Amino acid sequence: MNKNGGNVSKVCNETGAHIIFPIPEDKDQELLTIKGTEKAVKDAQKGLAALITNLDNIVEEDILINPVYHHHFFMRRGPVFREITEEYGGVSINFSYSGKQRSKVTIKGAKPCVEAAKKHIQEITGDLDSQVTTECIIPQKFHHFIMGQMCSRIQQITRDYNVQIKFPDKENSVTNMDPTIQKNEEEVREKSTTEAASISPRKCDTILISGQKEECAAAMEALEALIPVTAELDVPFDLHHYIIGQKRREIRKIMDRFEVNIHMSTPGLASDILFITGLAANVEQAKARLQELVKALQNEAKDRALRNFKLKFTVDPKYHPKIIGHKGVVITQICLKHKVAIHFPRKGSDETQDQITITGYENNTIAAQNAIMKLQIPVNHRVHGQVIGFHGKTVHKIMNQFQVDIHFSSRRSQNRNVVTVTGLPNNVTKATAHILNLEKHYLAVIKKHESQQEPMKKISLCNLSYTPSKDFVVKDLPRTANTTEIIPDINTSEDFPSLGNQIPPEKLTHSPLNLMLM
Repeated sequence: MNKNGGNVSKVCNETGAHIIFPIPEDKDQELLTIKGTEKAVKDAQKGLAALITNLDNIVEEDILINPVYHHHFFMRRGPVFREITEEYGGVSINFSYSGKQRSKVTIKGAKPCVEAAKKHIQEITGDLDSQVTTECIIPQKFHHFIMGQMCSRIQQITRDYNVQIKFPDKENSVTNMDPTIQKNEEEVREKSTTEAASISPRKCDTILISGQKEECAAAMEALEALIPVTAELDVPFDLHHYIIGQKRREIRKIMDRFEVNIHMSTPGLASDILFITGLAANVEQAKARLQELVKALQNEAKDRALRNFKLKFTVDPKYHPKIIGHKGVVITQICLKHKVAIHFPRKGSDETQDQITITGYENNTIAAQNAIMKLQIPVNHRVHGQVIGFHGKTVHKIMNQFQVDIHFSSRRSQNRNVVTVTGLPNNVTKATAHILNLEKHYLAVIKKHESQQEPMKKISLCNLSYTPSKDFVVKDLPRTANTTEIIPDINTSEDFPSLGNQIPPEKLTHSPLNLMLM
């Protein structure tokens, strides 16, 4: 039947027959019953006969194995033991029970399988006899790093070099070393194994490697290659909190990605040095990533400084509402267009009341200042002609006097009253006040003139209709008795903007600049 009835199950599965063994109550204990089709029964009978023949070849042999090596066959869930039994026909291998320390090991199975299993076991024990144990001295503080997550690095080395690696128990107290070496910062500063080797080897620093001599040497090199190195990186202290990130989130991403450990300086020292510990290749990659991050942060800081350029200039506070506009519409458009922030002083605060501050890129702040200085004021279009003067002499005189540029809206524009004054804030303020005073004066003159003409509407030249004289006739033109024409009024500025109501400059009286731009 073999273990768990394996041989019988195999015959049944191959033939489709059922084999019934006798129970203890049966008289004939050697009688087996086979059920199934005729062909299945015959095939099963042949299979059982072959098994019986093979059983006659079953042998049992003993082999002497040093009890020290017994654990080799069962360590790590016994892969070596399972490999032998499965490879050599399911032979049965019986080791001595633990505690008895017997050297005899019994192998049972078919004779060829027993011989092959015995030879394999002898080869394994021969290799174990030729194995050596090598000590590898690595400071205990690096052991956890060398093992890797869930000892993955050590398992890889044992598979690659067919060796056994044993780490010492952790030693909590360090008595042979200077206390300062126990500090994290001093541990990070140790860069090579030569510094560790200068200290007398301790038991907690000794790693045992067992295996063939050549393989032990290769495994030792692999372990030493896993000893972390430490590199220093100069990072401005004011950038440390950006690299660390909120709740150390950013620095942990870098450490997990490159499998390194990054230490900052001791709190209170405000040092620029960062210590990166890990495998040499990983340290270089992490260092390069940190340098890229530092460069990006520095560029961002430079850009932030450029964005925070402040331009300050003064404008009389009484004109601030005009610059801001209704519900801040005007100033908001300027801010959005030029991507700047504009600050006006609060009334009654300690701030300089006539100072406006624009924050943003330098070019943008200058453009925003120009937009503010380009002030638009409402001036009644009926006095535009008087302000412009004959051939523009009056307006040119104003522009030269106040060093500003003045632009009048065209007759086709929707708002004909708009006048744009551009220049330095103080000059614009003075020129605007002067123009508004002229407007006030000319409007007063026009109103006075219109009031004087009111009683004379019936006889006013502007309202008279005339019939062409009979003595003055143009031939070949149709004559219409009711033809009426309106004679232009030379006293109105609309019909004669450059002539009507012009007052000599010496007769103008300039009132104080007390007008507020709305």
